[in-house]
Amino acid sequence: MSQTIENLIHEITPSRTVLLFGSGSSMPSGAPSVAKLIAAYAQEFKVSADFSLSEITQLAENKSQSRRKVISLLRKYCSDLKPTGGLRNLPLYDWKSIYTTNYDRLIELSYEEREKRAKVFSSNFDFNSDHGQPDVSLFKLHGTIEKDECDGHNSRIILTESDFTKTSNYREQLYDRMKSDLISADLVIIGHSLGDAHLKELAIRAAKLNREAMGTGRVWLLSYTPDEDRASLYEQFGLTVAFGSIDDFFKELAKKAPDRPISNSTPGNPLDVAPALVPVTTEVEHAVTLTANFSSMYTGWPATYADIVAGYTFKRTLATRIGSYLSTEFSLIATILGASGVGKSTAAKQILVECRNKGWKCWEHGSQHALDPRLWEKVATNLKSTKDVGVLFVDDAHLHLGDLNELIDRLAILDNAHLKILLASTRNHWHPRIKTGNLFRHGKVFNLSTLNDQEIDALLDMVEKVPEIKRLAGNDFAGFDRSERRRRLTVRASKDMFVCLKNIYNTDSLDAIILQDFASLSQPLQDIFRYVAAMETAGINVHRQLVIRLLGMPAQQVAAALEGLADIVSEYDYHVREGIFEWRCRHPVIAAIITKFKFGSLDKTIKLFEDVIDNISPTFDIEVRSLRELCNTESGIPRIADKKIQNHLLAKMISRAPGERVPRHRLIRNLIEMHEFPRAETEIKLFEKDFGRDGPVHRYKIKYQVERAIHTPGILLEDRVAMLEQAHELAVVGAERYAANKNVLAAYAELGVEYYRLTKDLSYFDEAMRHLKSAEDKLGDPQITAMIVKFTRRIGGQSSINDEELPEDVMPDADVVEVEPEAA
Repeated sequence: MSQTIENLIHEITPSRTVLLFGSGSSMPSGAPSVAKLIAAYAQEFKVSADFSLSEITQLAENKSQSRRKVISLLRKYCSDLKPTGGLRNLPLYDWKSIYTTNYDRLIELSYEEREKRAKVFSSNFDFNSDHGQPDVSLFKLHGTIEKDECDGHNSRIILTESDFTKTSNYREQLYDRMKSDLISADLVIIGHSLGDAHLKELAIRAAKLNREAMGTGRVWLLSYTPDEDRASLYEQFGLTVAFGSIDDFFKELAKKAPDRPISNSTPGNPLDVAPALVPVTTEVEHAVTLTANFSSMYTGWPATYADIVAGYTFKRTLATRIGSYLSTEFSLIATILGASGVGKSTAAKQILVECRNKGWKCWEHGSQHALDPRLWEKVATNLKSTKDVGVLFVDDAHLHLGDLNELIDRLAILDNAHLKILLASTRNHWHPRIKTGNLFRHGKVFNLSTLNDQEIDALLDMVEKVPEIKRLAGNDFAGFDRSERRRRLTVRASKDMFVCLKNIYNTDSLDAIILQDFASLSQPLQDIFRYVAAMETAGINVHRQLVIRLLGMPAQQVAAALEGLADIVSEYDYHVREGIFEWRCRHPVIAAIITKFKFGSLDKTIKLFEDVIDNISPTFDIEVRSLRELCNTESGIPRIADKKIQNHLLAKMISRAPGERVPRHRLIRNLIEMHEFPRAETEIKLFEKDFGRDGPVHRYKIKYQVERAIHTPGILLEDRVAMLEQAHELAVVGAERYAANKNVLAAYAELGVEYYRLTKDLSYFDEAMRHLKSAEDKLGDPQITAMIVKFTRRIGGQSSINDEELPEDVMPDADVVEVEPEAA
């Protein structure tokens, strides 16, 4: 028996509800029915109407030999529609996700009307990580009306029989995402008639996914046309049927109290101008009021703001210097660089606490989330209008450099230093990446290393004066006077860096401490710990659903596992609405130690990477970013020396997420370095077909011609020179188009060196040096200066040990996506 629409609305909560718009749901806004489309194709292409839509369109395409004609007829009926009635209220609610089989853009337009953003997935090329946080994810199971391969798009309108065959992988990935969404959510399927075969097929598939997900929610089917007999048949599949229109649905929903309270603005809070920042930002003013926990910090967890206020950390001398620098009127950016485990994050938090004590507004960006420069620009403008000063701390800043470049440029253009930016990163991740010149013009870099004499004394004072620390750490040095304690701390802090107090005071090595903790766990917990540690070390954003998929762990065991791993692996909110909860080990250095011992062999590492790639769900932004970092992190794919194995893994990545550029960059570079020139040329052509112009690929095109000139066997010198001349044409274009890209300019200089080697002509090299020196003057990047020195030495036939220490040589160039749209 069907339920009333009032009962449906009473049972659901939008933030825990998935919507699925099926066949006929767009008809109130003027979209055609399936029957009307079939009739139109039958008349236009002189085909019998006794076929399904996919069959008749396939026949029409076969008969006309023109896909464009078939798509044009569909667009005649499905383009230029406008949302009407209740559909316009769709964006007012915080839906968990939205799926649709319709081709039209009615849902997108309803969000645009409300100045909200729906991230649209219409093909597997949309599986990529973009900027900012969308208001909702919209999954179009059958593609979207404005994009088809007949127009040159990578997306395909899924209309004909062959379309369904060619896109089966894409649709299966969307259904996998739906199954994940349904673990803790209700599903509402909206259609026109229970007699519609397409709607029935969709509803049965959705009910099956809900059973497989073992979710706690219900699957509802809202149909415009009442049909109690068919409703009873649908109930046999586990669906609950209600009758009503989309207008009825949203009318009843409007009567219901909002599922979450709408809080008033907090007086004097600058984030009120950008509410989307609140869930992804830590406010230091609040964080300092939380309970301090020294025992966690003692075993390696990062110090919290409350720990710092409680006196559980000693003052880093660099923190004082940076605090003084940020207090100057025109300072904008301070960057802390240092090795992992040396205390960058704690020093940055000390700076924020100090700034907060001066009355400044202080925030820390959640580094696992995308940073939105437009929203922080609003905050900066608000600070300037109220004559306040704020500081934004971004840890692991190299992960957000593209967005940070944009934010810094915006603040520089506005001449607004009311929002100071504090960054922290490791040198090997920071140096190779492309940075805006304003970062150097309006900022300063500070290097943090092991403890100095003043900090050792501060550490000893802390141990002697703070009761909680003295109780846990003091006995380890019992019997030694202060000078002997100081000597031992100096040796220990220099050897292992300041990872945790337990490491510095314990007589065992850090490795032994961590492995003893590991051995004390049960076998199932050991498995979780080692996989989480290994994935984190490889640059993967570990979260609950990924661990469940990878280890085949029942969802019901998650709570018990986290309890057993208390103080070892912790769970954090990442995107609660999407059911994403991040898992992290207590310190990256600790994760690296577990990885070294538990995934030490190359075979284990390769198997881990294969399993992770196979289990990646590219519909989640966090997992696409994991693919990117797996390519960039030196403990990820670059750890594998065999480029054939690397290429195998990269090919698997590209198959999962062809719209993600970084794996494709890596594959092109590997093929060039392996001198597999035909394959490299093919990959370059495919990339440019899919994405157009791109800075890293332009660099590889120059490199491709240079390497081909050097390593092609059995050709004349004049042919090698001709290839270098072709590379020169590319380099000239690249230097003009990507004048701020030091890696493109370095490829130009490399070309100049090789051209001189073959011809004794310095003209290409001199051109490259002029471009590099111009970039050096404009950007102020010290890495460009290092490049100039390196290439000048090479052209002079000199060698130096310093050349080997340049970040470009130590670590593969980090990819920065630079896209220039093709001219109309």
